Amino acid sequence: MFDHSPIGMYRCREDGGFRYVNAALVRMLGYETCDELLGCNLNRDIYVDPADRDQLLARYRPVGGVTGARVRWRTKQGRHVTVQIHGHVVESPDGPSFDASVLDVTEMETANRELRAQREALATTASMLDLVVHQMSAIYWIVDRELRICRAGGAIEKLLGVKPGRFVGMTLDEVQRADPSTVDTTVMHRRALAGETVKFASEVRGKHVVTTVCPHIVGDEIVGAVGTCVDVTANHVLERRMVDAQRAESLGVLAGGLAHDFNNLLAAILGNADLALRELAPRAPGRAPLENIRQASLRAAELTNQLLAYAGRAGVSATRVSPIPLVDELLRISAATMPSNVHVRVAIAPELTLRGDASQIRQVLLNLINNARDALASRGGTVTISGRLFHHNGERSSDDELTAPPGTYVAIEVADDGPGMSAETRHRIFEPFFTTKPTGHGLGLAAVLGIVRAHTGGLQVMTAPGAGTRFVILWPAASPADQPIAQPQTGQTVLIVDDEDLIRDVVARMIEDLGYSAITATDAQAGLAIVDNLPVDAVLIDLTTPPATTHLAMTLRARRPSLPIILCSGFDHDGGADAYLPKPFRIDALDQTLARLLPRRAAAAAPANGTASHAAPGSSVTISGTSA
Repeated sequence: MFDHSPIGMYRCREDGGFRYVNAALVRMLGYETCDELLGCNLNRDIYVDPADRDQLLARYRPVGGVTGARVRWRTKQGRHVTVQIHGHVVESPDGPSFDASVLDVTEMETANRELRAQREALATTASMLDLVVHQMSAIYWIVDRELRICRAGGAIEKLLGVKPGRFVGMTLDEVQRADPSTVDTTVMHRRALAGETVKFASEVRGKHVVTTVCPHIVGDEIVGAVGTCVDVTANHVLERRMVDAQRAESLGVLAGGLAHDFNNLLAAILGNADLALRELAPRAPGRAPLENIRQASLRAAELTNQLLAYAGRAGVSATRVSPIPLVDELLRISAATMPSNVHVRVAIAPELTLRGDASQIRQVLLNLINNARDALASRGGTVTISGRLFHHNGERSSDDELTAPPGTYVAIEVADDGPGMSAETRHRIFEPFFTTKPTGHGLGLAAVLGIVRAHTGGLQVMTAPGAGTRFVILWPAASPADQPIAQPQTGQTVLIVDDEDLIRDVVARMIEDLGYSAITATDAQAGLAIVDNLPVDAVLIDLTTPPATTHLAMTLRARRPSLPIILCSGFDHDGGADAYLPKPFRIDALDQTLARLLPRRAAAAAPANGTASHAAPGSSVTISGTSA
């Protein structure tokens, strides 16, 4: 057995000399014969480090043997090998000897080192992947063919609020019952077991997630399924905001277009009603219906102005406005409708001034005060109106409906301690025509949003059921250079540039009825020709008249710096005009504007060339772009 064993065996003396060696050991150490190896000494020829044998002897002497000790030996050719020794002490007349069996474990040791390195690399990779999955707010899991979860990891606690091992050992049916999802995940995993990779979106515990499930394949066999789930709630919120913004933009375009066209009709209706009323005696039989027509036109104009404000296309002036007088005025107006159980508290510093259009700021504050009043009507409470200077860094907050650019603002807050709003209602309050009031038209807050947007301000809403509601408006703060727009002046003949026949006709007749002469043009080209060739003393321009009317005022200003310009539109106007008439306007507003502009600079309003004469007062002439 000793001679023919495939395992290396030997007996040696304590000094390291061999007494017996077998053929397997001779081959293991690269010697030719047993006699050649018997001539060697373990300490001198075999051990790479003789100290290893000394340590081995010290360990096995007390116990009488060694089991599985690994040491480094040297072959005849000088190659180092790792061997594993099993042996025991044998007492004999010649003294103690050591019988041992030797296994060459060099390849196994190398394989173990490689395996350990692979395991370390896998552990490092797994740790990094787990870290990445946590940072991505994602989770992963593995199920067997019975849909039982074998392993799970990732940001489980962060995403679902449970410990990482909570679902391990449970079936997907059990998980679905414990945490219902908007999608039946067991159906999706069965599809993966059939060899399909499935991707789907769902909602779990209020989080929007995207899940991918694919087959788990070992060799050629599907042994289960592997699933990953990524939290996309933030992306979902951003997408929803983008959709809302696109929807709001579309609604704004629609509202602006409808309001503009309707304003043209209202301008004609209101102008003709005013003209007819000026011709009737105070007690004439037909006067009452005309008064009703005028009142209805004015009410309709209010609605179109709110639509234009929502669209951000209402005219905006840039004057210094102190909010305290506005609030005092609005509270006096609202006092009659304010319930006795509703108290109003005002805390606005008197030195605060903002830059904007006073009438539109008044409209915003009135809408917010009325909303707060209505929220408290049935239960009572307190409305708080406060103001402060605020430096904004331009970063968006979760409460923003409209984020203001970086800058200094006057923050006006209107708050109530009423019932508050649900998240769904809060999401919709700025939609045109959305209202929770039985008699509301749903344009108030839509107009507020448009006005604040037109002022390049900011708007925040803080509310929750049972926690009241706070609206914060960021108005651009006034700088020392902000002054009221100077009141311009003009002469006696007015040029009207408008492409609408009804508007040109009624405005011309209104101007003539006020004692001025009127000349009309259908477009900018015709208007310029008239100014160059006729003694025009003032120009009234509709901003939406094609072509190039937006540049007409600038061109006229360059050619005739002293010529007063009146802009007329339901849309924005720039600051280059001398006066502005929002459509539709009454004849009284036109009269006040012309009376303010015309008398004081009649002498300075000489024509560019003095060859043409004025049109006769009370008469008008129309020139089109083609015939001019």
